[in-house]
Amino acid sequence: MNLRKLILVSFVVLLVCQMGFAQVTAANRAMTMVQATGKPTPVVPAALAKGPMHPTIWLTRSLGSKPKLVAGEPWFCDFNNGSQVAICPKGLTTAYQVSQIIGANGGAGMTIAILDFFSYPNAESNLGQFSSDMGLPACTTANGCFTSVDISNGNDGTGTGWDLESMLDLQYAHAMAPKAKLVYVQGDPYSYGYEAESIAALGCPASSFCAQYGLASSPAGDVVSNSWTYNAGEIPSLDPYWNLGKPLLFASGDASAWPYYSVTGYPCTSVYATCVGGTSLYLNPNLTRNAELGWAGAGGGCSDNFGIPSWQGSVGSGVCSPMRAAPDVGAIADPNTPVAVYICNIYWTCGYYGVGGTSVATPVLSGLVANLDTARVSFGKGKLTSFAPRLYPAATANYNYFFFDVVSGFNGFYAGPQFDLITGLGVPTGKNLGNRFFGLP
Repeated sequence: MNLRKLILVSFVVLLVCQMGFAQVTAANRAMTMVQATGKPTPVVPAALAKGPMHPTIWLTRSLGSKPKLVAGEPWFCDFNNGSQVAICPKGLTTAYQVSQIIGANGGAGMTIAILDFFSYPNAESNLGQFSSDMGLPACTTANGCFTSVDISNGNDGTGTGWDLESMLDLQYAHAMAPKAKLVYVQGDPYSYGYEAESIAALGCPASSFCAQYGLASSPAGDVVSNSWTYNAGEIPSLDPYWNLGKPLLFASGDASAWPYYSVTGYPCTSVYATCVGGTSLYLNPNLTRNAELGWAGAGGGCSDNFGIPSWQGSVGSGVCSPMRAAPDVGAIADPNTPVAVYICNIYWTCGYYGVGGTSVATPVLSGLVANLDTARVSFGKGKLTSFAPRLYPAATANYNYFFFDVVSGFNGFYAGPQFDLITGLGVPTGKNLGNRFFGLP
């Protein structure tokens, strides 16, 4: 590092210290660090997070405030400019074969619940700009697609980093399942989130916590996307709260497996959760997958408190026996192969940013679940009530048909054939996994 850059980085560190690690400046801190170092940076590191949770999101670069459209998408998308700058909706739906799932119809008829913390008043308008630029259907309150449920107790998250997290989650759930409805639940950042999780999964009045927040009516999610983890690791006493009879997808975290070789991404290690790890995704010019590797930053390892769930069976359980192994599956997360996220408020210059973290993988796979649900209903089957327990029998039946095997990468553990502690079983193959789920009860 040259002297000039060293001085700049030192100034940034001093500035952060002077701000008392105030989370309200997370947007400025993250962008300044990226500009100073030229490297991705976590937007809200656990050490700076207010409350018991932190998002699992990294900022990599600004992509511009007024993107030129090329072939129906902004210039930085996929291979519009001749190289992979950022991955956008067309790239993800093509690489993960979502559009090839028979009967999926873009997740029509399903509701994806997005649970984040702090409120973000600009969410609907920012989602609208993203949808317009990316050629996606509008998802608004007026057309019945978008519902905002604010139980944050007046904690505005604009500028905290949770605003960027929220836009990532909403935009890429919508990208993967453009006909599904979205319910955006903004939880109290100073709670432990289980009340908001119940409301996201069950809706109101079904959830026992509705009266606590004065909610008479809110939609239930058919799948819940959770791009966050606890700062304090596993909390076994909270585990019963995640037993909600819905697929709950949680991010494995972005601190890799170091330094203790164990998962710190709880509730991801709950036996009631599907734990989502991270990959680096490289596309071909036609947007199919060129390569996918385990991301070094992805959380993974062996639970300290939870034994092997019966559904994990022999596939992967031996790695951590007799404890639960995580994650269960993986998807795009590396901030060096980022997705493009739009945000606009007083703290962020209005425009697109390259974003990574297991916060990407979680809404991406939640959108996949919505597509699988729609396909199942079209074949006369019921909606999924869980996801991870269905994946391990599929791996046993025909691994190479249902999963892309990630065999390279190191997060403290090495990726290897079939199950590993970076990407779990690997990346679900959307089209083929859909075929299996059509016929299951």
